[in-house]
Amino acid sequence: MKLIVREVIAIILGLVRDEIKLVEPQIGWEPEFKKTQQAIHEVTGLDFNRIEHIGSTSIKGIKAKPMIDFALGVDDIHHVTVELLKSLKTIQFYRLKVVLENEVVLAKFLDNGKMDTKTHIIHLVEHEGQKWKDLLSFRDQLNSSEALAKEYEALKLSYLLTGNGDMNDYTRYKENFVKRVVDRAKTTDS
Repeated sequence: MKLIVREVIAIILGLVRDEIKLVEPQIGWEPEFKKTQQAIHEVTGLDFNRIEHIGSTSIKGIKAKPMIDFALGVDDIHHVTVELLKSLKTIQFYRLKVVLENEVVLAKFLDNGKMDTKTHIIHLVEHEGQKWKDLLSFRDQLNSSEALAKEYEALKLSYLLTGNGDMNDYTRYKENFVKRVVDRAKTTDS
């Protein structure tokens, strides 16, 4: 008789609508990304290099909102096919009503029947387009500089002290920092 032992990794994952909280880095975030990346690849046929882990859960050693963010690179953001959206729906990713320039946003929810707790976010953007490059550049710069990563974490924690629970305000609060980091990379690449 062969005994099969599987390692179980428990992770904190999911935010209720309009909730903003940061949790300690979770060892399970990267395996969860890899598992979902594989599922996205299988249903869409997108190459793995078009399915990237972004957002704070992709930054080593910092507190983050417990949601796994993905950048999915498509050829033309203005002509996203119905087939692509349907294939993502088969693995429970639903298009959100969020309107962003050159981006389509989808989310996966905790399977509680309410669709109120987001666990994963997909940012559909043009592969190798400016938004794609900015998302990956931000992640890569924070992962290559612990000081920059900790500065970003401190900024996010300082927002929580304001007591404001508005997700749009939270995003705006971080905007100047993100722009500064991304612009810094553009000037060093020139």
